[in-house]
Amino acid sequence: MRSFLIALTFLTRLPLPAPKVEITSEEFSRSYRYYPLVGLVIGLILWLLAKGLTLYFPPLVLGALLLGAELMLTGGLHLDGFMDSMDGLLSARSPERILEIMKDSRIGAHACMALFGLLLLKFSLLASLTPSQFPILLVMPMLSRWVFQIGMVGFPYARPQGLGKGIHETTRWLPFLFSGGLVLGASFYLASFAGLIAFGVCVLAVTLWAARISSLLGGLTGDLYGAIIELSEVVCLLAAFPFLR
Repeated sequence: MRSFLIALTFLTRLPLPAPKVEITSEEFSRSYRYYPLVGLVIGLILWLLAKGLTLYFPPLVLGALLLGAELMLTGGLHLDGFMDSMDGLLSARSPERILEIMKDSRIGAHACMALFGLLLLKFSLLASLTPSQFPILLVMPMLSRWVFQIGMVGFPYARPQGLGKGIHETTRWLPFLFSGGLVLGASFYLASFAGLIAFGVCVLAVTLWAARISSLLGGLTGDLYGAIIELSEVVCLLAAFPFLR
C-alpha cells in the first residue's frame, strides 16, 4: 500500500496526506510497479466525470472538460517530458546536442508545435466518444503507464544520472510481464476487442519508437518516458476507436 501511495503521489495531484516516514530512493524506484494501477485510478475519475457530464454538455465541451481534468489530475507531469523530448528530437542535431536540448528547461518552437498537435488530436478523440465508448477512458491511462515500461526494461538509460535512472535500474522483466498480463486482461474486460487491439498496437508502437530513439541517442531518458506515456494515450484511442461499440 505504501508503494502504491508513493506512485499515486508522484503521478497525480490528488490531495493525499504526506507520508509519515520519509520516502527513500529505493522505495520511490520500486513504486513503478504500481503505475498502471495509478493509471486505472485516473481512468476511473475520467470515466465518472464523462458519465456525469455527458448529461449536461455537448460532445465538444465534454471533450475539453475531460482533457482539462486529466491535465489537472497529472499536473502536466508527462507533458513536460514530451515537450522537452520533441524540442530535442525535432531539432535534427547530433545525439549529444539533442540530449543537451532535452535537458534545457526552456520551451522551443518544436515543443510548442508538438504540444498543440498532441492536445488537438487527443481533444478530438475524446470529444468523439459516445457514452457506450466511455470504458476506453479506463484503459487509456492504465495501458500508457504500463507500456512505457518497455522503454525502461528493454533499453539502456542514456544519461549517467537522472530521475528515471533509478527506476530503470530497478525494473525487472518478471514483474513487468506479470503486470502486463494484468493490464491485458483488464483492457479486454473493460473494452472488449477494442482493448486488445489498443494493447497490441501500443506495445508495437512503443517498442519500435523506443528502438529507433535508443539507436539514435544510445538509450532513453526520463523525458522520453514521459513522452511515451503521452503518445501512447493517443495511440490507444486511435487504435481502439474503430472497434469501439
